[in-house]
This record gives sequence, C-alpha cells and structure tokens, in this order.
Amino acid sequence: MPDFFRLSLDALDRGLPAAFARHFDPRDPSDSDFARHGLVMAASLTRAVPKRQAEFLAGRRCAIEALREQGCSVSDIAIGTDRAPVWPQGFLGSITHSDGIAAAVVTGDSVLRGVGIDIERIPAASGLDALRELVLVDDERRTMDVLAGEMGIAAALTMVFSAKESFYKATAKTVGRVFDFSAVRVLGMGDAGLLDLVVNEDLISGLSRGMRFHTSVTWLDERTVMTACAW
Repeated sequence: MPDFFRLSLDALDRGLPAAFARHFDPRDPSDSDFARHGLVMAASLTRAVPKRQAEFLAGRRCAIEALREQGCSVSDIAIGTDRAPVWPQGFLGSITHSDGIAAAVVTGDSVLRGVGIDIERIPAASGLDALRELVLVDDERRTMDVLAGEMGIAAALTMVFSAKESFYKATAKTVGRVFDFSAVRVLGMGDAGLLDLVVNEDLISGLSRGMRFHTSVTWLDERTVMTACAW
C-alpha cells in the first residue's frame, strides 16, 4: 500500500486540489518517530502519549506532501500561538486526523480566504447524546430529523459535527477568536450532495449572519466521514 493516497475535494467545486492522506498506527513506534521522517518533535509534544504524537506526525507528513505537490518544499510546519499550523507565505491549508487516518489539503489560490477539512468517526451509541448537545442548536432539530431519516441519527450527527468543524477551520483565522458550534446552522443536504450551512451570528465584517456556505461530504467507509469547506 502506498504511503500516501489522495482524497478528492472536487465535489466542493472550489478548485481545491486533492487532500493527501495516510493511515497510521499509534501502536507502531515508527509512526511516532519524528527523526525517522526528518522532523523535530515540538516541545509541546514531548510529554504527549504516543497516540497524540503519531496523529500529529501523520498530519504534518500529509501537509508537507501536499505542499510539495503545490511546488513548495518545506522540511516542517510550525505551530502558531493559536496551535494552528503556520503555512508558508502564499498558501492556505488544513490538517485533520481521526482513528488511524490523517489528511491535509493545501492551496495557493489567492482568491480563497480559508479552507478546512475534517475527518470524524461515528462514536459509540453511548456518546450520541453528548454529541447532540455539543453540536446542535434548537433551530436544527427539524433538519436533523430529516437527515436522521435518510442515514440514521449517528451518521447524521457525525456528519454535522464534522461539517461545523470544517467551517471553523476555514474561518477561525479570519475571525481571530474562538467561537462555538451555535455560530453556524445546518440547513440540510443541497445540490450535488453538499451540506448547506448558514451563519447564525455576526462573526466579523464580511462574515455575517445569513451568509451561506457549502461543505462537501465524503464517506470514507461506513463509519468515517470527511467534510471540507472553503471560502
């Protein structure tokens, strides 16, 4: 199996290149061996558990490969004060990881202001109530009933959670502050299998209540979903 594989983001129709992805195993020492892959472990990770080290390393390796594909060769990607990746000048990107898979997308498109991708795995049934309370606002209950009728409540909740995470990743740098899931509301599935969102509050000038966004939805397997958002 190749070290990296591509995940298409064409469905979003924003001109994004494919994301670079790879599987990793937190139990495999080589998957948390930064030096082996030519990277230096950040000081903030030295006391982290092997799982956290492995997922961080996998994400950075995907991001470096995605940058190379765009003609930008780097040896590492720094961590910003907000703990987000610091991308090279002229590039935007996003990294995600979940349960043994990591992915990253990078673009040099100067028209875009932000891009976000997220991978989530459907949680155990015991975690659904907590996820529902975390992710949903009251105005979304009816929409969720429709989505749950199409794919089941567990898949619908996980998809919406992932879509809101992608929206946050795409917009957080511009907004410049932390905001929660109530800032955006799900409207339902739209054309071409895109999940439609609407901004629920004025976040910043140019990102105000009523603005609509699309997120692509790709099921990587029956329990793992990837979403993407760009603006």
